[in-house]
Amino acid sequence: MSQLEQEFHIHNLRELGKKHAKALSDLTLLEESKKILRASIMVENRISPSGKPNSVAAQETIALADERYRKHIESLAYATQVEAELKWEKRILEINLELIKVKSFNENTERKAYNI
Repeated sequence: MSQLEQEFHIHNLRELGKKHAKALSDLTLLEESKKILRASIMVENRISPSGKPNSVAAQETIALADERYRKHIESLAYATQVEAELKWEKRILEINLELIKVKSFNENTERKAYNI
């Protein structure tokens, strides 16, 4: 494998690593903001429309059924999917780079054995 090919693979791995880091950052942000969103919706629903206080269980039920929370969970699921896909793409690229290194090592060993 030429030096140019190695640099190409390393560059691809570096770029994929940046994308994976961004996806992981997005995933972490969504996981943590899920708690904040639920708490905010619960605060909004401390008092029922009839003017009576809602129990904490009722507030949580309302929060979990809220459309904003459902959309947030969908975003979280999508972010998890993207992160997992990038993680595996990165792993595949790493494996391919290792295979190329092994092939190059074997070719060099064979050349030395035959004094080429």
